[in-house]
Amino acid sequence: MAEMTDREFLSAMLGRINEIGADVKVIKDRVDSMDRRMGNIEDRMGKLEDRMGKLEDRMGKLEDRMGNLEDRMGKIEDTVQDIKQVQIQQSEQIAGIAVTMMEHAASIRTLKLVK
Repeated sequence: MAEMTDREFLSAMLGRINEIGADVKVIKDRVDSMDRRMGNIEDRMGKLEDRMGKLEDRMGKLEDRMGNLEDRMGKIEDTVQDIKQVQIQQSEQIAGIAVTMMEHAASIRTLKLVK
């Protein structure tokens, strides 16, 4: 009878071990699934980091271009100021010539009146 009890006990233990084994397999399958998902997430994160790096590079190039544009605008503003200054000088020269011509014409008339 003691042998039967041992056999029953061993049978119950083997049954329980089989149940535990099945539970462990389910857990393992879930962990494997989670590992695959984590791998996919890591891949996506890597791609996102690459895209962010490229975007940062493009932003840097854009900043450089904006800096160059600002430099060019400064040069254009300087050129416009130079042109304005030349126009003012030319206007003053033209006005001076006109005054001289008017004075010359007046002096010619004066000479004609004197004769």
